[in-house]
Amino acid sequence: MTQLIAILEDDERRTQAMRLILRQKQPECSQQFFDNAPEMIAWLTNNLSSVTLISLDHDLGPNRERKGEVFDPGIGREVVDFLVYQKPTCPVIIHTTNPQGGEGMKWALDDAGWQYETVIPFKDIEWIEGLWIRKVLELGKGDRG
Repeated sequence: MTQLIAILEDDERRTQAMRLILRQKQPECSQQFFDNAPEMIAWLTNNLSSVTLISLDHDLGPNRERKGEVFDPGIGREVVDFLVYQKPTCPVIIHTTNPQGGEGMKWALDDAGWQYETVIPFKDIEWIEGLWIRKVLELGKGDRG
């Protein structure tokens, strides 16, 4: 079965680093990136059963202009709030420097029976090539659900 990882990350440098390390370490893996919660939730509504791993940032930056209107990118907790009403299907990595936001995400996932791990970003993007990819590889080997 081909792996499909869905990632919520608004920082373009982090996104590029994640894409690169995934191509190097898991070239067969498909990647779906989102920089905002509403689009990820909409995509997961139709694709969650195919996803083998989810990685979520909490803070997604300020509102921005999109198609001439103000757009709120939301926060990673909104994706978790969607997931808690779904049957647990895959592991989740929470990668955030927001300790309170991360804790809330963990509690909600735990209460709903989702398997999760946390990665606290450090040293710019160095954590992606170390701790984050190790968690991705470790969790990708396990059974789903």
